[in-house]
Amino acid sequence: MTTNVHDTPLKLCRARPRFAVELAEMLDLALPAYSEVLPYSESATDVEVRDLNADNVVVCREGDQNRLGIIVEVQRGKDKDKLFSWPAYQANIRHRIQAPVLLIVICPRPSVAAWATEPIETGQPGSDFRALVLGSANYPKLTEPSGTGELAERMVLGTLIHEHAEEIEQLLTAVEEELASRPEEVAKRYTEYMLGQLSQQPRAILEALMQHETYPYQSKLLADREARGKAEGRVEEAIEMLLAIIETRGLRITENERRRIEDCGDLAQLRAWGKLSITARSAADIFG
Repeated sequence: MTTNVHDTPLKLCRARPRFAVELAEMLDLALPAYSEVLPYSESATDVEVRDLNADNVVVCREGDQNRLGIIVEVQRGKDKDKLFSWPAYQANIRHRIQAPVLLIVICPRPSVAAWATEPIETGQPGSDFRALVLGSANYPKLTEPSGTGELAERMVLGTLIHEHAEEIEQLLTAVEEELASRPEEVAKRYTEYMLGQLSQQPRAILEALMQHETYPYQSKLLADREARGKAEGRVEEAIEMLLAIIETRGLRITENERRRIEDCGDLAQLRAWGKLSITARSAADIFG
């Protein structure tokens, strides 16, 4: 199952594909000439083997010629399966686009970054595979806004990678200032990414900054999140109440019926079921 922490770097790449190229540039790589960067299918499937899907892929093109592919993976833990899938992603995408392909792994945890940098034995002598890793040791701490918004993606990802750094308040202050130069919908979306990805302490810092800053989207964003939280709380209460009534009345409920209740996010529907549950002869009668 994916998480906000896992998805944020990928959302940034999908929002602006050239950000994947910028990640490659951070690694001081010599990149070929290209004129455009386009989103590309994340599927690294070899139909003769099994389904393989990378996290994010972009392709750099010069005219109608593919010049470079970049795969961006996010790794939170040590997963032995990646030692087999990462080389496959690189080889399959390279085969499909007929051009060199880089595989970059973003590792917020230092221990995972150290693990990911280790060579992967492929079995071919002299052909160990090495992922290109970005983590707290080599990802820049950007505390000076550009004033143009061009550093927004780099700064947002930096808050994920450096969320436990001493400079986290400076990083968050800088990214909020940087976002002020981007369209409001982008600023709101990226701020949502951070609010969803950060652990408790840095998230509290960000929320405090938002309370004091004057960017127009921030107060509405906090209000929307608060309202959404209250609505979700009412839904959870309605689910608990409905299940409690069913249990108290001794009605037998199937696993599918329980899942239907627990997965329902419609407060009005839950309340309607709640009224029916008071007099229903069976759980099935509740759902009509």
